[in-house]
Amino acid sequence: MKSFYSLFILLLVLICSGTVFSQSIETGKNLYQNGDYERAIRVFSLIDEPESNLFTGKSYFALGDYKKANAFLNKVIEAELNSNIALEATYTKALVLFQLDDFAASLELLHELKSTGRNNPYYTRAISFYDQLLSYLSIDQIKTVFNQTSNNNILVDVISGALGRVDYSKAQTMLTALKASLIDSNSVDLFQIEAALRDSLIYASRHPFRKYSFPPTGISYQIGVALPSFELGSDNYEIPQHLYFGIQLAIEEFNANQPGKKAFINYSRTNLNSDKPEDILNDLIWNKDVDAIIGPLFSNVAKSFSNLAEIYEVPVITPLANSDSLNIANNYMFQTNPTFAIQGKKMAQYAVNSLGADTVAVLAEMNSLGEASALAFRHEAERLGAFVQHFFLEDLESNGYDISEFTAYLSKTDTLIPSPGLKAIYAPFTGAAAPTLIRNLLTDLEASQSDYVLLGSEEWEDTDLENTRLNETSIHYTKSYEVRYGDSDVEEFASNFRLRFQTDPNRFAFIGYDVANLVLSTLNRVGNPAYLKQGLQELKNYRGLSSAYGFDNEHVNQKVLIKSIFKEN
Repeated sequence: MKSFYSLFILLLVLICSGTVFSQSIETGKNLYQNGDYERAIRVFSLIDEPESNLFTGKSYFALGDYKKANAFLNKVIEAELNSNIALEATYTKALVLFQLDDFAASLELLHELKSTGRNNPYYTRAISFYDQLLSYLSIDQIKTVFNQTSNNNILVDVISGALGRVDYSKAQTMLTALKASLIDSNSVDLFQIEAALRDSLIYASRHPFRKYSFPPTGISYQIGVALPSFELGSDNYEIPQHLYFGIQLAIEEFNANQPGKKAFINYSRTNLNSDKPEDILNDLIWNKDVDAIIGPLFSNVAKSFSNLAEIYEVPVITPLANSDSLNIANNYMFQTNPTFAIQGKKMAQYAVNSLGADTVAVLAEMNSLGEASALAFRHEAERLGAFVQHFFLEDLESNGYDISEFTAYLSKTDTLIPSPGLKAIYAPFTGAAAPTLIRNLLTDLEASQSDYVLLGSEEWEDTDLENTRLNETSIHYTKSYEVRYGDSDVEEFASNFRLRFQTDPNRFAFIGYDVANLVLSTLNRVGNPAYLKQGLQELKNYRGLSSAYGFDNEHVNQKVLIKSIFKEN
């Protein structure tokens, strides 16, 4: 009787345990269905069963943590279950491997699933994703698949999927490589490829050229954000905070407005004493597998990022850096804030082409940020055919910023040193000394009754012409960012920002929003992050809320705002 009682208790415990496990799995599945993936993981982690491991993997996949997702899905597959749970784990793993850029392994799993027949509940989905993946791969990714798979059917399908996205010569080369790897070359699909490549005209007519990829449904993009952080109360506290908030809002809107696509933020702090810049970038690329990085802010960190971006072939987009010393020849470093050299170049184009200033003078402070602007202005003005009558690049500080020695050459009343034909003066003053230099230049020009067009840097924005005796004088200055308050899209962003973060956006919030949207819209256009660098370089005219952007096959934003101030008589 005692043995019977013990057996009864054991059976009761097992039944109750099974009921608890069943209830826990259902609880976790409900959380998963409601999108509460983190809580679902906590529930599933208490149960080491195939179904719970499957949903743990799917939850990590939904959160963009693909390496953890892969580990749990492998546990299900390795259990060698002959069930729909194992098939779902296999299909989900194919999606995970795609996100991890292991395209050959993903194609092999999808090919396996679609080869099992229509009774497989994942047969249709496997075929669909397999075909989408074939239309997604870049030429380099196709080459990698060639080197990593021995499945002849996949090799034939990969070449077939590339037709129309590579030129005729590349397609022929790929066909030759394919035929060299095949033992049986009697495939119907192979014959169709050969027919399409019989000559270039047939190829062009059957496969119109398509420059970029169509991304598979469900694709996600990993966006690295590398910014510093400062203590609350610091003068710089709100700069990275609002930049990040702007980036976050852009990504949230992208996820809401792009069905079948998703973007994730991967944040790294750049001013931790324990981390070197290269360690931060290494972590973002190796552990977060980012497709692009927004940041950093400081030039010394940006230089370290620049070198590694080229090695890893991951675009780095700096939102504020405008240093001319960054390696702009680096193919993967993009500066959205125009450098001082670009500002000088664009001001020269404006002066010559728009204002008709064919004779100009330049006055700038040596070893200041404006020096690069002055040199670029002279070079571009002369290239356009203008005459640079005077070029003063001097140590102005040594004379207490008294510039009369140089403005004497610009006088209209001094007959000893005339300036015949001079129409405009470019004075790109920068830094703390800029207001003093601007004031001294205006005073000297008043004294000589000069009416030249004045060209300057952003520091000229607050110049007051009302109290000057410069009749009919106009000032034109460059500016990197300008939020157009009052515009409907600006006000809509400000309202959404306030609702989301309980504070008003400053200009850095607009910049962060613009730069993130610039990256996301380019990814949306090119489909495959492998084309992101090319897509950014080709960008010619993107209008954000705070600025215009266009790289025009360069790595520095070529769009410079030029504002004007006119003397009101």
